[in-house]
Amino acid sequence: MSDNLLRIGTSAILASTALLSTTSNNIANLNTPGYSRQRTEFESNILGLGVGRGTTERLVNEFAQKQMWRDTSSVGYANQYLSEASRVDTLMSDQSNSISTGMSSFFSQLQTAINDPTNAASRQLVMGNAQTLLNRFNTLSNQMTAQNKYLSQQLETDAADANEQIGVIARLNQEILAYGNNPAKPPPLDLLDKRDQAIKELSVLVDINVLDAENGDKQVFLGSGQSLVLENGKFNLFSVAGNPDPNRKTLQLKAGTNQNVIINVSETDLGGKIGASLEFRTKVLDPAQRELGQLALAFTDAFNTQNRLGMNADGNLGGDLFTLPNFTAFPYAGNTGSGAITASVAAGQGKNIPANDLRITFTAADAFTVEAMDASGNVIPGTAISRTGVTFPVTVTSDDTNDFFGLNITLTNGAPAFAAGDQFDLKPLSMAAQNISLATNRPEALAFASPLKGEKTLTNLGNAEIDKLSITSVGQTGNRLSQPANFTDGPISITYLGNNQFLIEDSGAPVVSETITFAGTDYQNLLGGSVNFADAGFDFSVKGVPQVGDTFSVAYNTGGFEDNRNGLLLGDLQNSDMVRINAATTVNADKYQTFNQAYSELVGSVGTHTSQARVAAASSKSLLEQTTAWHESLSGVSLDEEAADLVRFQQTYAAAAKILSTSQTIFDTLLQAAR
Repeated sequence: MSDNLLRIGTSAILASTALLSTTSNNIANLNTPGYSRQRTEFESNILGLGVGRGTTERLVNEFAQKQMWRDTSSVGYANQYLSEASRVDTLMSDQSNSISTGMSSFFSQLQTAINDPTNAASRQLVMGNAQTLLNRFNTLSNQMTAQNKYLSQQLETDAADANEQIGVIARLNQEILAYGNNPAKPPPLDLLDKRDQAIKELSVLVDINVLDAENGDKQVFLGSGQSLVLENGKFNLFSVAGNPDPNRKTLQLKAGTNQNVIINVSETDLGGKIGASLEFRTKVLDPAQRELGQLALAFTDAFNTQNRLGMNADGNLGGDLFTLPNFTAFPYAGNTGSGAITASVAAGQGKNIPANDLRITFTAADAFTVEAMDASGNVIPGTAISRTGVTFPVTVTSDDTNDFFGLNITLTNGAPAFAAGDQFDLKPLSMAAQNISLATNRPEALAFASPLKGEKTLTNLGNAEIDKLSITSVGQTGNRLSQPANFTDGPISITYLGNNQFLIEDSGAPVVSETITFAGTDYQNLLGGSVNFADAGFDFSVKGVPQVGDTFSVAYNTGGFEDNRNGLLLGDLQNSDMVRINAATTVNADKYQTFNQAYSELVGSVGTHTSQARVAAASSKSLLEQTTAWHESLSGVSLDEEAADLVRFQQTYAAAAKILSTSQTIFDTLLQAAR
């Protein structure tokens, strides 16, 4: 009997010791990240001879754990997206950076100067406000560029962190697999905890799916399906590259067995911090930079264009007030030709620049297509502009009949020249707002006056006079106006011949003349139907009732410094539709909007994305808290529960010791009886 008691007591002591060890280990690892509560269970021995073999296992709800990993990815995504979006939203909402406020101030001061064109101080204030407005463009663009660079750097850091966790998971898979599936020799539980913790850390960075292999491995896949961790220690790693733009880093996945094998990664389905950074850049930051650049180019080109049609305070034709940048296209790494592509804003065509990057694709060595791209880098259907049979070098020019998206695009041969399949990305807007500058600081450069004046002869018998004298172009082929203050073969004389006929003559040698006939007495746009004066670059009407022999003239506006007709047209730009809405437009579509409308859309879009991100962050946080509580209800260590177990197992240990003491007493009694 004492032998049985000894056996039972010994097993009880050992079991209680194991239970106390497990409980103590749980308490010791209360604050250890990734630790799962452990439990030791025993079987009873046959024939009632004490406690049998005990097994220590982790308490883990696999479903709750995988749900927690998914929710962790959601929180990582939402927090990162909100953090980045809030930076842009704060930048755009700061009144000191507001383009709308800067434009309002500029046009307000412009109106003051227009009211008194000869006031040099008012003109100087206009130039000062112009520089202030450019500073606002520059500040916003610089901040966005800096954030873009930060995102690229952060992407490299996060990709390296993800690779580290992928490597840890693959290594732990191998270590755990080395223990095999023998129940008598289970893998150390801390290795399982470490692997789960590495998976959790990886889920913060990207959205993942985890599958259990038959051999005990954890296989990890991106939410979009690409493999990260495979069986037998195989894994793939992230890499970061910029193609074609080296400054815009993108994510790639390289096969671990062959680094030359590139696996495509869908940036829109990545999830986690990495996915949020890429999604934010695609949906918020890049569009904001492009729209800001589009607005800057549209405004400055429109002002330059109208100023060139006026006469400045020096008595010359106006020139450019702003200097616009040139652009260089980025060639793709896989190009086989070595041609180069540059571009500039076509004069007067800034309003036709869409808020899109462009892709130039060579369909043959002498043929190419220019297409607009959407935010994800895919070409937009219906935007293709093609040229075939081209001899290089060549410059394709945007004008009122050719829409190369408001640009002059120059394609220059290399050695070898362009080849079929070569591609280039042209990004004229990403840094445009920070590269515009004032072309002059002289207030005299503001061309408020019209360069032409229309007059009637004092001896005319009728009451007709020149009306709606407008300048449409300067310096183009056939134009009568050219820099600095040259009115070719002018002035123009107009004589009413009767029967709704006008004789138009210049003063050149030889004299160019033409008779214009109207069907009625509405004498609008005399040069509109002209042959000899069709490209004069200006037009006019006659209002009133002329008499036969009445004469009129159109001459250069020498000394007309108090004239503000072109200044009024400059002021009208504030409310003119000068910003293109879409790259792809139909004939009857609303194609343009005002500067303030374009900026309001930009600010509104950023604000909307930020607001949505704020709601998503709060929602995902709440969901993760619930999932974590669910997971921790089984896997988390509770001090109250462990303390109660500790007391219970101490009592069990004491009782087991009493069994041994009783066995010893019985054994001693038996020995005494035998003596």
